[in-house]
Amino acid sequence: MNPLKLKNIILLFLLINTFLSVGNVFAQETVVVGQILNKSDQVPIPSVNVYFKNSEKGVQSNEEGYFLIRNNGSQNTLVFSAIGFRRKEIRIKPGQSVGVQVEMEEENTLLREVFVIPGANPALELMKRVRMVRKTNDVSNQPDFSAQSSEQQLVLLSKINQRSTNHRIFEQLKKGSLSSSDSALVVPLYMAESKFQLNSGKKSELSRNVFSSPESGEKILSKLVGDIETELNFYENSISVFGKNMISPLANIGYAYYDYYLADSIETPTGKQYEIHFRTRNSKNLAFNGTMKIDSASLALISIEAELPLQANINYIHNLRISENFEQQQNKAWALHSQEMSLNMNYGLLGDSLNPNPEIFVKRSAVYHQTDSLSVPNGNFAQSEYSAETLDDKLKDLNNTPLLRTAKWLADVMFTGYMNVGKIDIGEVQKIIRITDIEGLRLTLPFRTNENLWKNVSLGGYLGYGFKNQVPKYSAFAQYKLSGAKRRIFELSYTNDYRRVDYNYNDFLFRENPLITGDEDISSSVFAFKSASKISERSEYSFKFSNEWTRDIESDLYLRSNRMFPNAFLPMQSGSTVYNSLLQQSATLSTRFSFGERRYDDHMQRIHISNSKPVIYSILEYGKYQFGDHSGEYGKVALSMRQLYKFDIGMLHYIFDAGWIFGNVPYQLLQIPPGSETGGYSTFQFNMMNYSEYAADKYVNLHTELMFNGILMNRIPLIKNLNLREMCSFNLAYGGLSDSHKLQLDYPAYMYPMQKPYMEVGVGFTNILSIFTLQSVWRLTDLNHPGVTRWGLRGCLNLNF
Repeated sequence: MNPLKLKNIILLFLLINTFLSVGNVFAQETVVVGQILNKSDQVPIPSVNVYFKNSEKGVQSNEEGYFLIRNNGSQNTLVFSAIGFRRKEIRIKPGQSVGVQVEMEEENTLLREVFVIPGANPALELMKRVRMVRKTNDVSNQPDFSAQSSEQQLVLLSKINQRSTNHRIFEQLKKGSLSSSDSALVVPLYMAESKFQLNSGKKSELSRNVFSSPESGEKILSKLVGDIETELNFYENSISVFGKNMISPLANIGYAYYDYYLADSIETPTGKQYEIHFRTRNSKNLAFNGTMKIDSASLALISIEAELPLQANINYIHNLRISENFEQQQNKAWALHSQEMSLNMNYGLLGDSLNPNPEIFVKRSAVYHQTDSLSVPNGNFAQSEYSAETLDDKLKDLNNTPLLRTAKWLADVMFTGYMNVGKIDIGEVQKIIRITDIEGLRLTLPFRTNENLWKNVSLGGYLGYGFKNQVPKYSAFAQYKLSGAKRRIFELSYTNDYRRVDYNYNDFLFRENPLITGDEDISSSVFAFKSASKISERSEYSFKFSNEWTRDIESDLYLRSNRMFPNAFLPMQSGSTVYNSLLQQSATLSTRFSFGERRYDDHMQRIHISNSKPVIYSILEYGKYQFGDHSGEYGKVALSMRQLYKFDIGMLHYIFDAGWIFGNVPYQLLQIPPGSETGGYSTFQFNMMNYSEYAADKYVNLHTELMFNGILMNRIPLIKNLNLREMCSFNLAYGGLSDSHKLQLDYPAYMYPMQKPYMEVGVGFTNILSIFTLQSVWRLTDLNHPGVTRWGLRGCLNLNF
């Protein structure tokens, strides 16, 4: 079919639908529906601003260039504007409904200084030259660079649910001029002011003042908004905002993501400047639309304004805008002088009956000085309408508002795994319910006291009851925190319960996530689609002392006495002799190393906010064991490491652990790789491996995930609107096993030594409906083992930006 005819049919279809939907409107309403195309290649243009001149009526074209706009006024001029295109106006007769096809011309100014190849886009040649010297022009990473910065962060929460009003308030906040009537519709949620020392690409905090933020204010922001620290350097290939990497227009791969237009050449007191407009080639990509000015002599950035398209493949965030201004130094170099970032977010999780879709407004401003002295910017806080004093007063009165109580409750559950109920916290919430073959449906009441009862003491535990075996199970603990600047905590605990047969007491890296237990819980019951069978009874005594050496180094000393009881899935026999229990007594020293990681202490609980640097655990253990008349000693040395490495178009998450067990031990004390017999997916487990399928006394394990920002899905029509993101995974386990361990207890029939590396690979998508991950996983080795599954779909919940 002729493309023009096809477009006309589409336009006619849109018109018919428009007429059907506006049958009851006033006769004088003007309705315009149409499509906007690039005149040179007839490609649809998204994100074009369409508005009636001298009115407030405006819309934007969608991914396919279509738009629909209504107006009840007498205006008769429709304006079309977009970065990189010449502005266009057309006349419309008021009171009519019409369909139009608009063609816009690319905007380029051909200048002799950069016009090298006749007929070529001069902006491309100029950008090539800019990229060649961007490392030289990035003075912040030069060896002799030294500066200080003052940064202010402000987060406001809208109290209304009208999208149009929220948009108006947000526009006013960006301009720093919130009207008195609208100021009553927002409340400050968080505000902070920090000073930093900058030296050759390194940033160290000199001071931080969190104003009278509501209780748990920073914790709320860390979970509901994300880490509000940002890395905004357009000279890098990507900039990081809330943990998402976005392609810089100065990136080496910028040509693949941007169209560039040379708009103007400007004479200024500091010399000639070029104005370049840039526009993302695909509005689903994490790339910007905006304008930058380049110094003609040095090809350095003078200023840049960038806005992320509304259609970008990112969750919750809208209207992200970043601006930077540079100042020429005595040595003629251009150094960053000021920076602003603003955005809004829709967070339905904070909604209630009166405010089902509250909006969060985030504003960050920074001023940089190339001297040793640094003054705090004058005027209102973070370039907002509020002074610091006004915000401070508002924050003090905010604690007891229903909206903040909801936010605090939700943040506590997501952040700590506990629900606050006055002086007691209910949790860990994932322990409340589970289903096993032995217990049937089990309900558990877990709890702990919080700082509202005792500042330095916490008592807690849980009581669980299985409706099938009608046997109660329980746990109790007591914690005491020493006074002082550093964190030092003593803990005593006792547990009598059933655990997974392959439960790893030293899997500290896995259990850093407060919503993960490493045991059977509500999540495993949901994804298993069956009750858990491979559990065994335990009786556990434990003493723990936690000590913080430095901000990045902390250690835990554990003294344990665990007694395990046999069943069909944890047999204890040697030949024809059956034993009734195995006693393990051990001393374990675990030391955690991190690098500039942020953390929060919720009474006795510590929560780590991961960054892009590795986290390392070293583990040393000495222990004894006894079953019947047999006893022995053993030692363990282990190292584990985790890192989330972000690159321009995605991120790599890997977990590595290795260890060695010395001495001859019963198989229960060997290293058993964590398997999974559910439909759930976990980065820390081998998703196609059965429970206790392998054992090793020396081992190396590797878990990897590679996630992209929709590099392929963003290009597929219709599918791209789902905001899917590609991901793949590869897991490997390998180890050795001495036959001498068989002299202790017989191995179960389902347990094997690793004759070759175990491997599995998966491909799939994350960000399904913004919350779900689904992978197709294949097992590659030892396919002849009984009961194994070669392939399966594995899913999990995964909330991120």
